Amino acid sequence: MAATALTYEKKGPIDIDSRGDLYDKSMDLYIRRQDRTPMQMMKFFQQETTDVLQHKLTTWSTIFNNPRKLASDLDPINVEAPAPGYDNTITVNTYANSAVVTETMAKIDRSGMIGQIQNGLLESGRKFIEMLLANVINTGTATAGADGSYLFANDHYQEDPSAGTWSNIETGAALTSTTFATMRLNMRKQRNEKGLIMGNKLVKIVGPLDLEETLIKIAGSDKVPETGLNATNPWKGVNYEVLDYLTSTTAWFGIGDLPQAMNGLHYVVLTAPNIRRLAYPSERYPLIKAGWMIHMQVNAGGSQLRNWRRNAGA
Repeated sequence: MAATALTYEKKGPIDIDSRGDLYDKSMDLYIRRQDRTPMQMMKFFQQETTDVLQHKLTTWSTIFNNPRKLASDLDPINVEAPAPGYDNTITVNTYANSAVVTETMAKIDRSGMIGQIQNGLLESGRKFIEMLLANVINTGTATAGADGSYLFANDHYQEDPSAGTWSNIETGAALTSTTFATMRLNMRKQRNEKGLIMGNKLVKIVGPLDLEETLIKIAGSDKVPETGLNATNPWKGVNYEVLDYLTSTTAWFGIGDLPQAMNGLHYVVLTAPNIRRLAYPSERYPLIKAGWMIHMQVNAGGSQLRNWRRNAGA
């Protein structure tokens, strides 16, 4: 038989019409619906506290050219400075949501659920931040970074233009042990703005839920998982992680072992997420007994993702 569709129209204060089941004395059991929010993304981001709404970032370098051979002590010595980096700005936005309760509802609430509803506001904040952080990765092929190119692109200019460009995106291929090995090799060969090896070693591969089985096979198989040959799987034991908030079903990423700042991912906080009690009752709403608000002033963005590499293919 067909399922019954609920009609949900009251989206404002928690009153009798919107929460009748919380005081219905014929109810024998109250079942609380709640989610379990995966907390995964923050470890990839550098958390930065700010006191302005326009948080400016800049990249700087300590990288010099190799020393030049001198013919004698009278040979002039080169004088140089590291190449300056790119700047960008992350705008801090204000986010809020609230729940309010009427006086009558507070008096007749026999289930005790109203006091717990404020916990849902805090949980909504956790989920929102996870989605905010993941959005930087999910939109990385269409969002500009500090250098004006997309966060994931193959045409990033080096800070020293004489070194050409660098890429953090592969040619487009489905996840296999072979394409993983190619990504690992390309990351290891990555060059800095002086054309010198960066030493970026891939230490973790991450992907969406849709690629979990493939990730497990690459990381756990004794033999190469895609072939019937008895070849040893050289990537057994590689670190991997499934990220629930990745929206692409085909995109997968390699993360290198450069310092965290080279991740190029920034979570900026002006006001940390918090739950506040609202000033009810008021002259205009004398019968609203209590209310809570979740409030935060945060944002996330990317500068240059030198420590990440992306590939995607069906």
